[in-house]
Amino acid sequence: MAGRESAEIRSTASGLIAHLRLHYQMLLAPIFLWGYFLGVVRAPADFWLAFAAFHIFLYGGITAFNSYYDRDEGPVGGMRFPPPVTEALLPFSLAVLVAGVMLAAVVNATVLAIYLVIMAMGLAYSHPRIRLKARPLLGLATVAVGQGMLASLGGWASAEPDLSTVDPIGWLGILGITLVTVGFYPITQAYQVEDDLARGDVTFAAWAGPSRALAFSITVQALGAAMTAITIAQRLDLIRATLVVGFYAVLLVATAARASEFQQLNVIGQHRRVMALNTIMSGGFLIFLTAHLIVVP
Repeated sequence: MAGRESAEIRSTASGLIAHLRLHYQMLLAPIFLWGYFLGVVRAPADFWLAFAAFHIFLYGGITAFNSYYDRDEGPVGGMRFPPPVTEALLPFSLAVLVAGVMLAAVVNATVLAIYLVIMAMGLAYSHPRIRLKARPLLGLATVAVGQGMLASLGGWASAEPDLSTVDPIGWLGILGITLVTVGFYPITQAYQVEDDLARGDVTFAAWAGPSRALAFSITVQALGAAMTAITIAQRLDLIRATLVVGFYAVLLVATAARASEFQQLNVIGQHRRVMALNTIMSGGFLIFLTAHLIVVP
């Protein structure tokens, strides 16, 4: 009997941790790291505390909170087969978020304030009484502000709490990464449209339709990539800016060229394609940023 109870506890704990999707949260790391890169001040100790607060506790807690209400049985970001949702997931997700609040408070007041705003937006995105996710334009705006602009400002604030120090080029870079984030958002919804509509969630991808959602994604990402490249040209040089433009151009052209093929794939195939694209895009930019923060002067 004791052995069975122990196994059930381990299984429940494993499921709860899986719903944090921590490996998936690392794909968001370049947004935060970009903000840190744009700053002129470096505070490595505070950076790592803030990074953990955002990418483990904030994003993980919000994701688990969303999973509690979505109760997906099909593929979701980072998992093809999500574990069953238990009643323990709700208090667990909130406890993770609160733990992150305490960690963010150790960094500085600005990081804490940004954390709290993103957390509030994340809860409103998923909770049935507000459910911003079910409203296509509000859902898109939530991702733009929370996952894009504020997340990047969180990276800046981890080194320099005074956001008045963000210069015009810094704001251009933050706007650029925000547009790249917004542009990818409908693509991540593409394989979940049927499940979302079954729940009554009219997401942006469902509202716009496949063709318009793809056109929106490519246009907005291209604009965001251009702004990012201009920022890099100002902060570094034209050669490295051209490298970034080329990287994004190849990805966007490949995405557009294989759009019709994507529609013909089953849900698992679509999920695999989106996760591969997300990993390449995020990984490439992460390598670039890491190299210039650690290796390249």
